[in-house]
Amino acid sequence: MKFFTTIILCLLLSPLNAKAETYSEFYRDYSAEGFTDKELVTLFHSLVKTPNPKRYVRSFLRAVANPHAPENSHTGDKFFKALSWYNDTTKGNRDGLFTLSELNQVIRKEVNTYCTHLQKNSSEEDRIGSWKMIQKLKLLEKEIKSLGQRGYRYQPRAMFEINHESPWNASHTINSNDDFQRRVIEASYTRPVLVKYGLTYCVHCLLLENLGSVPAVEKKYRDSIDVYKVWWNPKSEDYTELNQIAKDQGVTSSPYFILYKDGKQIKTGYTFPDENGNGMEKFLAPVL
Repeated sequence: MKFFTTIILCLLLSPLNAKAETYSEFYRDYSAEGFTDKELVTLFHSLVKTPNPKRYVRSFLRAVANPHAPENSHTGDKFFKALSWYNDTTKGNRDGLFTLSELNQVIRKEVNTYCTHLQKNSSEEDRIGSWKMIQKLKLLEKEIKSLGQRGYRYQPRAMFEINHESPWNASHTINSNDDFQRRVIEASYTRPVLVKYGLTYCVHCLLLENLGSVPAVEKKYRDSIDVYKVWWNPKSEDYTELNQIAKDQGVTSSPYFILYKDGKQIKTGYTFPDENGNGMEKFLAPVL
């Protein structure tokens, strides 16, 4: 309710120099296949200029909750299970079943988050990140309903485990400082190196792990960069050497990515690639 009041006040204080039918026309044109982030931004700017914006607030909220999603853009049990686990762990009751009721509550909260990004003119990265989460959640909703179930099941214990012995992890995980110096710092003089730093108990890191996001990034860009992971855990003495690497590199939380070239960091920050390796385009732009 607080958000609803805020957006109405924001709209009522906006310039009244556009025709109401402009918003309706945009809505009609975009709604058939769902709304992209770019279309929602256009629709929002149209909405704040209408003579009676309060009249269209509910339809705008419905638009945000109806994101465009190409056929098979995200699919498969692995994707839906990881998404259910992540949201039930962070926002649900962690019981191994992410119900439709819990899902609908999460969607409403994420819609509010997206609209807040619009109102505050947040960074494009934050806004699109929120839109992508709504897109994924709506795909999960569609999947649950198509299966005729009351929710999506997952295995809590299994989702928290890191398979260090998987072929990709075994060959792309940094295990010591010597390993880091050789495969990252020294190797970056030959070609750029991307390193994903993850706390072993970071839920978002484990979401990327369950989705296979980092291996997907390596597969997508293997002609241009090398990709590795560094797992660290300041609560465990078993990770002392890896913790020191993270500290020396200025890493304080996760999932954190650092791009290296010629032995130096040239890009750092938080980014969240999906299971297809998408979402790293801007981050990797300096070396592509």
